[in-house]
Amino acid sequence: MGAWNYAVFDDDTAYDALDDLRASSEINTDMERYFDEVILAEYVGYDEGHYALVSAAVIDSVINDIHHRCDEEDYFEWTKSLKPLDFSSLKQKAVMAIDAVLSRDSELKELWEENEELYGLWREDKLTIQARLRQ
Repeated sequence: MGAWNYAVFDDDTAYDALDDLRASSEINTDMERYFDEVILAEYVGYDEGHYALVSAAVIDSVINDIHHRCDEEDYFEWTKSLKPLDFSSLKQKAVMAIDAVLSRDSELKELWEENEELYGLWREDKLTIQARLRQ
């Protein structure tokens, strides 16, 4: 059974994105590419939206010591290991990428709007990350 709920890491595609980030030798470059893909897209695809959201959540964890609910047991140890990296230049792009994922031109938003019960929670979860990254 796959992961599924409203938080960032509650989707199997989010775990694919996390695996790719963890395997990256150029995490800042990869995150920037994921952000740029959704910021510049006319329509934000499902996978691209997840990659941007996961990247934003990782930055949130590193910069703000936020413990996102994550099934990867060593997620928090891994994000602590990223503390020496400077993500400050990516914060604004992360904020813009979240805007793109929450826009009317986003597959993730369209799909979540169909879930009347959880859409508000899903949206609020992303807005909370965004608010912390604006600081």
